[in-house]
Amino acid sequence: MKYIKSYILFFLMVFAVTGCTTDDLKDDVNDLKDRVTLIEEQVKLLNDNLAVIAYILDPQNKTIANVETPTKDQYVITLSNGEKLTLTIGKPGTIDEPEITIGEDGMWYVNGESTGVVAVGTDGKNGEGYPEFRVEKGKWQVRFGDGKWSDVEGGDVASGVSLGDQIFESAEVDGNKFIVTLKKDGSVHTLPIVETLKCIIDKSGLTLDKEDFLVVNRDERVIVPVQIEGENMQVTCPQGWRVTLNKLDVVDEKGNNYQLYIFAPVSSVKSMTRAVADNTADVTVQVQKGAFWAVDKIKVKVPKVYDNDWDKYNDGLPVTVGGFDISLDTYNAATEITEDYAITKAGVYFVSANNVTLTLKDNTMDNLIILPYSDKVTAINLNISAQLTVTNTFICKNVVFTSTVNNNILRFNGVNANVVFDGCKINGLKNTKALMVPQTAGTHNLNYCAIVNSDICIDESEADVINNASFALINNMDCSQLLFENNIVYGVHEVTSSERTTKHVVNFKLINANQRDLGLLQLNSNTFVDVETTGAGGVTGLVYAKNIEKIVMTKNLFHWTNPTTKFLDGNGKEKSSPTTLIFRFGENANLQDGNAMGSENYYYNGNSEMAVKLWYTSGGKPVCPSTLGNLSTAEPEIFDTNNKKTFNKSTGTFTPTANYKAYGAQR
Repeated sequence: MKYIKSYILFFLMVFAVTGCTTDDLKDDVNDLKDRVTLIEEQVKLLNDNLAVIAYILDPQNKTIANVETPTKDQYVITLSNGEKLTLTIGKPGTIDEPEITIGEDGMWYVNGESTGVVAVGTDGKNGEGYPEFRVEKGKWQVRFGDGKWSDVEGGDVASGVSLGDQIFESAEVDGNKFIVTLKKDGSVHTLPIVETLKCIIDKSGLTLDKEDFLVVNRDERVIVPVQIEGENMQVTCPQGWRVTLNKLDVVDEKGNNYQLYIFAPVSSVKSMTRAVADNTADVTVQVQKGAFWAVDKIKVKVPKVYDNDWDKYNDGLPVTVGGFDISLDTYNAATEITEDYAITKAGVYFVSANNVTLTLKDNTMDNLIILPYSDKVTAINLNISAQLTVTNTFICKNVVFTSTVNNNILRFNGVNANVVFDGCKINGLKNTKALMVPQTAGTHNLNYCAIVNSDICIDESEADVINNASFALINNMDCSQLLFENNIVYGVHEVTSSERTTKHVVNFKLINANQRDLGLLQLNSNTFVDVETTGAGGVTGLVYAKNIEKIVMTKNLFHWTNPTTKFLDGNGKEKSSPTTLIFRFGENANLQDGNAMGSENYYYNGNSEMAVKLWYTSGGKPVCPSTLGNLSTAEPEIFDTNNKKTFNKSTGTFTPTANYKAYGAQR
């Protein structure tokens, strides 16, 4: 390619004219190698040949162990550290590539037009970067560094043409020497072949991060296999680290005959956590034979300690909320919010100040994720005044979620959507509505739903009771996994009629989906206060589904202060409802022993006329297996309802008595 040749010529020119050091030249070649991007198979040819050029200019104490010739014009070079380079003798291509030159003003020129980017460094410093090219929709495009791509004037690419490369004129193996000749200036380079000198750190079984670092926890040790041939072995490591090289009694199946023990710094020693330009993060092994040395390296670091999720996310690490991972690769760049803000588009938002109020200006979004910048942000206000439609993901953490929607609040119109509430306070939930519904039942579903560490207040009106209204967190949706843990759910209902009791809710459902399937249900360490599961419409249940594949239910508390024994039907007539229920399944549900596990679930019922059951019985036959256990009666009462400091619906405070402190939500 013309511009590759121009680069090489330019490097020689800079070396001769500006007096740059050999190190500057090596850095430029390595930087160029990282930036070259082209199209189709010739990309590999060019990059491979450029890697050979970089090795010729800077072997870095790696010798050639072997050279093979799989084809007439191709040479596979194996270095002493096991790395393989491929040199190909190219031929002219027929494509019209952009012409790259350096102007008298020291700027890069593309097809005779100045780019305004400095090419020639001064005082030993590099320029402003090298051009990178690609072909997009039949046109050449160029950018510098991480800048924007722009079309090259006169840069159309004709169809049916071929790329070519003429970096190398020739190459040959002559005894223990490998001789290559460059095309541009005819310079000859003779490289020694030292067959019995090896230093290969075997990284095949290691997990490296995106910067190719081996991450070792403080106070821990990692063992890395090494293959060595030669003498006078030496190892070095960064300050604070410790390494030893130990010979194996038996060579392993990969030919490794040594083990490198790498000890991370102890907790009291400071150590770098990021990649740096020098080699102080390298564990280096080197071995000698005569006048030659073979060297291999592995970069090491201890995990970075993050004090906020914003930096963690932007570094490409997952932020876990309610058991669900949120990463930059999946959800793209995030926005930081420092003050009251109107959200106008989908995305990830990190809030860095307490009590910021967010409102929604767009009520249809692909993803909406609202997270605290750090643990110091404990309250984020989100006001929803109109139904929000979500396609893929809705996640909130430490959010005070207040709805004034006279409708179902979240509508999901995607397949396998994900939703998480973690550490939230969910207010404004009214009977006759639901928190989550599908756009189309049976088509749109939840893949993962987690409601954890949250307070949920359901405010039921007198009219709701008369009209036999109900409220469900999830309504008429299939769900693959539902995690409901460490939550407080309570009902608020103020009435004056003597026919109904005050301050409780009837006909509440965690999931109301009698025609839908539920995969795994994890219902653990929750506190339910004054939320009854049945109404005048019949005996249903807190969880009402066609089928559930697996249930795990432990350490839940159910408390009804003064539950209802009579309801009014749609005609205003009294109708008895003597049972409140936790589970009801479809008649053909097939929950097997071993897939239902339950223990240490307690309830207190303030009205002996109302029965409390764990599951629905059909025709005298229980639908649930015996391994789910049963509910245990709490004696004495779970809460001291006369103590406003420990039982207060206005503040959402529910602290169990001493006998039950280990059960229910742990706050």
